[in-house]
Amino acid sequence: MVRINNIRIMELLEPDFFGGVLNHNLAVVERGPSGGLMLIDTGLPGYLETIEEYLKSWGFSIEDVSDVVVTHWHHDHAGNASEIRKLSGAKVYAHYLETSYLLDPPTYQISYAEVTERLKVPEEDFKRTMRRINDLKYDPVIVDVTLRGGEDLAGFKVIHVPGHTPGHIALYNGEDLVVGDAMRGIGGEPTPPLEFFSWDYELSLASFRKLSSIPAKVIVPFHGEVIQKW
Repeated sequence: MVRINNIRIMELLEPDFFGGVLNHNLAVVERGPSGGLMLIDTGLPGYLETIEEYLKSWGFSIEDVSDVVVTHWHHDHAGNASEIRKLSGAKVYAHYLETSYLLDPPTYQISYAEVTERLKVPEEDFKRTMRRINDLKYDPVIVDVTLRGGEDLAGFKVIHVPGHTPGHIALYNGEDLVVGDAMRGIGGEPTPPLEFFSWDYELSLASFRKLSSIPAKVIVPFHGEVIQKW
């Protein structure tokens, strides 16, 4: 667990991701718009118990979550949003272009050739990963507050950064920038999202450049390392 300013980071791990382990950085802000905890992204389906264990270690419970921000519809981000909403009564926030995907998430249509352009992955590991992620299911996510960009959520400005998905968002409070999958933190450096997981890669790169121009002191990507600029 890392705590930076008023953001807590809970790190979840996804094994067997193209033969490796992929980390997920969920951000928790202590005073959300509705007064309780604001959780930014919710992890893969089945990780709710781990989220609860993190919260308990900090002196909170799942019932203390009053606001859930989903940066985009992918299963590692929206996987527990519906369950948390039911358990705590939290409001769910997402961009309006993500709402239909959150109600009925599609499968991932990715070829082995696309993956091997970026990663060295044995074909059997590729097939196993694709079977696993396309078997993932989460309950339809009802969005209580639809966003367009420019809104203020507990001092964080909502930024629409399309490309990885149509309605991907990031959050910035003047110091801390929570970027979802619009930017990765590989080797402690900001890097663009993976092309084969992007809805429109050219837009992804434009959004990456937009985020890179923001004078943030801390960047919290969903995958990779938290980046601190001193």
